Amino acid sequence: MFKKIALVISLVMLTLFLSVNGLFYMAGYGGGNCDVTGKDCSCFCCHMFGLRGYESCGDFGLLMGAVIGIAISFIILRKIK
Repeated sequence: MFKKIALVISLVMLTLFLSVNGLFYMAGYGGGNCDVTGKDCSCFCCHMFGLRGYESCGDFGLLMGAVIGIAISFIILRKIK
């Protein structure tokens, strides 16, 4: 029982790590490429969330990190069982 709980906690931590990592990576991308004065932001993140720069790209990175983390967690659980 303890091994299963430890496995679930470690997979949740993996998902949280990937989410935060995606947030910071994409926020850096959005801040460096979308918030330049005089440059039109044409990335799909800005159009998808209706925001501009690090706000929209950071949100997208957080969501994609969570989705990837959950997918990896399900793959690991399938391989263990």
